[in-house]
Amino acid sequence: MFDVSIEDAIPPAFLYSFLALIAAYHIFAPLCSTLKQQSWILTTISSAAMSLSSLPLFFHYVSSRGDLRGIKSTFWTESTGRFFQAYLVADLLMGVIYYRSKLNLLTGWIHHTIYIFIVGYSCRMGWSHLFSLCAVMEVPTFVMAIASLNPRFRSDVVFALSYFATRIVLHICLCVSMVASRHNVTNDSFSPGVIMACGFVKRAKSVKPQPVKQGAVTASPSPSGFTSLRARSWPLPRRRGSLRQAVRAWDRFELRKAAGRFGDVQRRLRASFPVAREQVYAYVGLEWPPTGEPQQTGAVKTESSL
Repeated sequence: MFDVSIEDAIPPAFLYSFLALIAAYHIFAPLCSTLKQQSWILTTISSAAMSLSSLPLFFHYVSSRGDLRGIKSTFWTESTGRFFQAYLVADLLMGVIYYRSKLNLLTGWIHHTIYIFIVGYSCRMGWSHLFSLCAVMEVPTFVMAIASLNPRFRSDVVFALSYFATRIVLHICLCVSMVASRHNVTNDSFSPGVIMACGFVKRAKSVKPQPVKQGAVTASPSPSGFTSLRARSWPLPRRRGSLRQAVRAWDRFELRKAAGRFGDVQRRLRASFPVAREQVYAYVGLEWPPTGEPQQTGAVKTESSL
């Protein structure tokens, strides 16, 4: 009744890539000591493959000064898109089976599902070369993924530079190029430019700093963002803790009582030298009336008037 083959329903590039990724996960998973490392295996493979496959298109884009007319969809670019599709499905499947606690709703299920349809839409519309060109933005994802597998490869400077160069600067350039060249590249369609703009807004919202509790360690759960693993303390609780410790030390050493005794001794010393105090005030031309406020004497006024 339905004369549809497997090749027509499932692209061969997707099927082979999916099987290869599943096999690669089962090969490398026993080498990982933590669940977090296992959850980054497929991301490391995918980001490395996508970054390398996009380099020829990226070099052509840079050498042509942002001209997209010389880049065309080919079997290679479509296979690259299908490989990324296979990675998204494989990551969800392996996550459900092996590392469900590391599979986030927003950056896992929602992110992967949306990109599965975006890749399928771009391949169906003949825009796989645009998606393959944008795959160069997976470079910071690879930097983060390889650091998650082995902390020795961690470099905040490399990640920050690659993220700024690809996810911000290049992203803006690609948005402008896709809109400016839409007549020759996308048949006057704004869809690629709109998709790129939406992706840029999503990334801009995802990098807002969040307060971290004292001594807490944070780690980015997805390839779309990266948070330093260093412990960051919120200053307000730290200041409150220091104030509490100072008050406790004040009470522990009975410094409040000592301060009261010191003031009492000081008052007694002042009261024990009334004659000497009066002589000092009289010498400088001041007198100490019962009100307690020194005033100038008449002799001083006469001398000052002279």
